[in-house]
Amino acid sequence: MVGPRLFSLRAVAIGTALILAGRLVQVQLLGGATYRNYGRSQMMQSAVLPTIRGPILDRNGAVLAMSVPRTDIYADPRQVTSPSAEAAKLAPLLGESQASITTLLSAKTTFVYLKKQVGNSLTKRVEALGLPGLGFLPDTTRYAPNGNLAAGVLGFLGASGNGLAGLEYQYNSLLAGRPGHSTVQVDPFGGPISGGVHRVQPPVPGSGLELTLSTAIQYEAQQALAKEVAASHARAGMAVVEDVHTGQVLAMATVVSNHGKVGVSGANDPLTYTYEPGSVMKIATFSGALVHHLITPTTVLQVPPSLNLGGYVFHDAEPHGTENLTATQIIARSSNIGTIEIAKKLGATGVYNWITRFGFGKPTGLGFPGASSGIVRPPATWSASALGSTPIGQDTGVTAMQVLDAYNTVANGGLFVRPQIVKGVVGPNGRLRRRPPPATHRVIPKAVATTLTSMLEHVVGPGGTAPAAAIPGYSVAGKTGTAQKPSTTSRGYVPGSYMATFVGFVPAQSPAISAVVVLDHPTPIYGGSVAAPVFSQVCSYALRTLRIPPPAAGSQSGSQGSGGVANGG
Repeated sequence: MVGPRLFSLRAVAIGTALILAGRLVQVQLLGGATYRNYGRSQMMQSAVLPTIRGPILDRNGAVLAMSVPRTDIYADPRQVTSPSAEAAKLAPLLGESQASITTLLSAKTTFVYLKKQVGNSLTKRVEALGLPGLGFLPDTTRYAPNGNLAAGVLGFLGASGNGLAGLEYQYNSLLAGRPGHSTVQVDPFGGPISGGVHRVQPPVPGSGLELTLSTAIQYEAQQALAKEVAASHARAGMAVVEDVHTGQVLAMATVVSNHGKVGVSGANDPLTYTYEPGSVMKIATFSGALVHHLITPTTVLQVPPSLNLGGYVFHDAEPHGTENLTATQIIARSSNIGTIEIAKKLGATGVYNWITRFGFGKPTGLGFPGASSGIVRPPATWSASALGSTPIGQDTGVTAMQVLDAYNTVANGGLFVRPQIVKGVVGPNGRLRRRPPPATHRVIPKAVATTLTSMLEHVVGPGGTAPAAAIPGYSVAGKTGTAQKPSTTSRGYVPGSYMATFVGFVPAQSPAISAVVVLDHPTPIYGGSVAAPVFSQVCSYALRTLRIPPPAAGSQSGSQGSGGVANGG
């Protein structure tokens, strides 16, 4: 007779067997596919194959930024036989301490990076050691052959290899390409199985950009700007040089001073920094008055010592008694009061319309990350004194690019041409796909542009505010601007803090290039003293580089002699 205890044990054994059999049926018949796939996944090792990011080139095909192959060296500590011995050989090559490499090789994991972004020569030296457990992954790094040239325009990449600023960010999807993938069947120790599964989806390289920038002119602009920022003890400076007829930007520079050390900025201030421009804004008032036949270049206006509008007293940079000045003299001397008298003829709505007609308060069309549209307030919001302050470049925020766009319009015979930085896209096959010509529209009649040009030549002539902008052998037309900086903490302006600007084009009667130069908090404060000389140096260099000869004798108008600064600007 079988005892109750023995019967119970047999029942448990039979029950356990039945459960195991059921589980076996479930695993093999019902879940077989799932577990087979799981097993296979344990035998497959995948890796991302980085793509080559497209290059950024200057207008002549010179490389500004490119991706170069690099290698990431890693280890599988499980396969390392002697961490300390291997570390002793690796540490000197990798430039790391032996202790840190030993720690990595002793880690309780299957993967550790030993060194990333390693060059080809060093990679070969490490491979030659023949150490067990080491692996090598392809990678890339971004390289700028010219260092910080046009750094603010180009931008930079993040740790993931994607653009975080500038053109690298704006055109990231085009430049980045598409990474590939590699799948390899491995043994239980992580080594590849000979004859096993090996699938590769190759990466697709990114397209490149060919810019309108000239490496030579960009370098000259940065150097000249940095020299003047240092000499005038300015906080920063920016400059843009442009082809008058195509709108192609030949140089776009930003430099900053950090405790007296001047260097190229990673920001792109000509497009992103908004400031009150001062007298360069007078172009809108003069254009409107000429178009509506309210003045001619020889119209004489009475210019008093000061003018009270809405309880605010306006005056010129240099004190004077009541004068009778022509419209040409008013712009040449940059008389605030004379300009306000002309603005009163246009009225608030007229001044506003002409400011916006020149593109102030609107996007430049470049689509650059962080670009500012500026600040232009409609007349309904103007104070009682705004008809005095707005025409002379106060109460309005602009970018240096917008200022250049306005004067480039005059240089281009009254036709606005949208600026360009990117000339075209370079495919992986090396072929350039040019962008269509930029959009244009008429702002002022050609005859008015010609008249304005002649008036602006007097700014650089005797008695004008910018004789330092003159270029021997060439006629120059332009305008100065000197504007006090608004306070960021209270109403009003910061005492002694100014923005100094010069903008112009050359040759005046057959314009080829235009440029703007802006200094932040310089000493002396006047655009004619600090910005104009930079314009002269950079444009002189650009004329030589682009092989633009002086106009034929007798074709120039105006005079380019020297003279003292009259009424600031």
